[in-house]
Amino acid sequence: MRKTVITISLIFCILKMGVSGDIIALSWDQVMELGMRQNLELHMLRQDVNHQKLNVYRAMSDFLPTLNYSFQAVNNVELPVLVFMGNQFRIGTKYNFTHALQAQYPLFLGGARIVNLKIQNHARKSLLQMLKGKEEEIVLKAIEAYFQVILSRDLLAVSRRAQQAARANFQQVKKFYEAGAASQLDFLRAQSKLSQTIPAVTSALNALRMSEENLKYILNISVHDSVVVLDSLAEKDFLGPLKELELTALQQMAQESRPDLKSLEHQLQIGGQKEWLAGSRFLPQIVAAASVQHQAFLETAAVKSEDYTRAKSASISLQWPLFEGGKRVLEWQQAVIQKRKAAYQKELLKRTIMLEVKNNWNQFRLSKQNLKSLKQAFEEAKETLRLANLTYKEGVSTQVEVLNAQTAFTDAEARYRKGIFDYNIAQLKLLKALGKLHWLWQSNGTEN
Repeated sequence: MRKTVITISLIFCILKMGVSGDIIALSWDQVMELGMRQNLELHMLRQDVNHQKLNVYRAMSDFLPTLNYSFQAVNNVELPVLVFMGNQFRIGTKYNFTHALQAQYPLFLGGARIVNLKIQNHARKSLLQMLKGKEEEIVLKAIEAYFQVILSRDLLAVSRRAQQAARANFQQVKKFYEAGAASQLDFLRAQSKLSQTIPAVTSALNALRMSEENLKYILNISVHDSVVVLDSLAEKDFLGPLKELELTALQQMAQESRPDLKSLEHQLQIGGQKEWLAGSRFLPQIVAAASVQHQAFLETAAVKSEDYTRAKSASISLQWPLFEGGKRVLEWQQAVIQKRKAAYQKELLKRTIMLEVKNNWNQFRLSKQNLKSLKQAFEEAKETLRLANLTYKEGVSTQVEVLNAQTAFTDAEARYRKGIFDYNIAQLKLLKALGKLHWLWQSNGTEN
């Protein structure tokens, strides 16, 4: 059955595409790999990580000395005049040339350089955890969209089978009506039932196309390409041994594994370091400097190497702002407030995670129970339809009973397919809430 559906899908895609676009066959593990490799949101976040990595290097560069070279050529259009005891003297020469090499190294900046380096490192680690969380989010969206394509495909097949059954029933009733064995009411009822299946098929086909476009959007696949899903809609065991754990154990696991919580912990560390950074501004700054200058003072612009004289200097400067209008105190108070805010955010996120795990755990249990009921209802509806068709041919049951059985079977099959989809997605969402969705691509060998 699965091979037949895949073959029909391939033929349909070839006929629909003609010579434009490619056909991309996808399995659910390939969807994970493509999602992590091609999704545009992940590309942007990875660029943020690379940018922050450079910020770390920039913070490290603050520990190195700075070295500057400068050259200056001066044409004194009018020399300054010095008056001494009634006599005027012109000071200097018409042309001055200076080559200078200057080195500067901050000996002490109140600990600001070390604190800034810690801030940049925590920011990089925070972004890495955000990237992990975004990967899980994108993978969840991609797999959900993939299963949605499969569900839409199956629901389209269900609608078409219902249409075929309604058409066969109509043909049979028509023969009976022409032979006088069925009433006009039976004939019109069968005809109406056939007409009702047309909008259902159209709606299912449109849902399939929309789900395919959504999958291509998440995976960053060209709109001119067509996707073919290689899997069928079946029950999956994504949770493994986790489904046997109690709710409290799952909540504790989420507190230890969630990337967004780890990212926020680094943000809390940044808040603490910013408080230290604000405090460092109360301390003095000590800077060492040295320079070498070669100067030439001439009356003509024809300078030669022997015209230069060398001068060296070394200095240590201390700068300690004693009063700046209270700005440093205000900056320190703002840093303390930001740290407290980050602590509140962490506590709020912990509570949110506890609630999210509980809701998804309950949803998983509910979907598991519903699936059992839906499967049983599907089997019963299938058997009821078989008996209704058999007894109608023998003249025991009425045409109304056949139509009701057909409607009940179609609805039961659609609900059963949707139940499988909900069960699989409930497991994935619970894994995402636990921060363990990465188990899927690690177990399948998919690398970022």
